[in-house]
Amino acid sequence: MTPIGKVVIAKVASDLTAVCQGADDPQAAIQLVLQLIPKHIAEIVRERSHVEPSPLRAALTSVVGSECLERRPSRDALTGDRTDGQPDADETWHDRLPCTQQRGHSDHHRDALGRNWQRAEVSV
Repeated sequence: MTPIGKVVIAKVASDLTAVCQGADDPQAAIQLVLQLIPKHIAEIVRERSHVEPSPLRAALTSVVGSECLERRPSRDALTGDRTDGQPDADETWHDRLPCTQQRGHSDHHRDALGRNWQRAEVSV
């Protein structure tokens, strides 16, 4: 686990514990927890852009060469699986392919099939 991961997990656990202990109504506690989760996800995304790639990603990059390897915003960065948990259909299976352009490109991503997609915008 990365140092930033430990800090984020500790902060999330602390916030969730405080919400649960301070709420008399379980439904109100659930609503507060649901409001905290997007806040923490945004924090993780902001912090993640400032850290070095994971050792696994660095190893994969060295095997592949200098390709970008980013995935579409709705895909798991490592496996390419859909982040909404739904299975891929025949027409969406190819969306799991990573970007094959050179690292550091400044325009849209492009997969091995030549299909473009825009970089993910992080909204806070």
